[in-house]
Amino acid sequence: MLKNIENEFERHLVDCHDSKQAHFDLADYYHEKANLIYYAQSFGLASITAWLLTSQYDGLLPLDHPAVKVTPTVLSVIVSILTILEQVFRFKEKAMIHELAGKRYHVLWRTCKNWRTDFPDESTIQQARFAVQTYREQLNEINREAPHLSSIMWKKIYKIRKRKNYKDVSKYSFEDQDSNEK
Repeated sequence: MLKNIENEFERHLVDCHDSKQAHFDLADYYHEKANLIYYAQSFGLASITAWLLTSQYDGLLPLDHPAVKVTPTVLSVIVSILTILEQVFRFKEKAMIHELAGKRYHVLWRTCKNWRTDFPDESTIQQARFAVQTYREQLNEINREAPHLSSIMWKKIYKIRKRKNYKDVSKYSFEDQDSNEK
């Protein structure tokens, strides 16, 4: 009986770890996209403002030159398109949703990780059985409420993990050291 409970705790640990890592990876991905749009918008707005407010351009080009007439319009269109993209793709919102899901998986993962300490021997088998069932229910609830990770999303996750500068943010710093020593 204890072996079955141990196996189920291990399945919960693996499921929670894989899910939290995937959601944290996607949260980082969406944060990067949101920041890219934000900085591009800021640069565009700053460029428009600088273009319109500075008088230094008067001497550079004649006032009837096409660049003088087109540049503010082009920059305005770019900023407008970026604003529309921000609203359509909702990168910030997606990042927050995936981060929340990752945090929920992490809390359950930490709880499952401590199961041997909480239930050290056969004398606590009934409490362990109850706990593993409770954790299963919590895991099912998180799975229902977390954003679905389609095959397209998993491909994106694998692509993210192949990056040279990838860092697994789902682990604590001491866990990286433990895995390197093995």
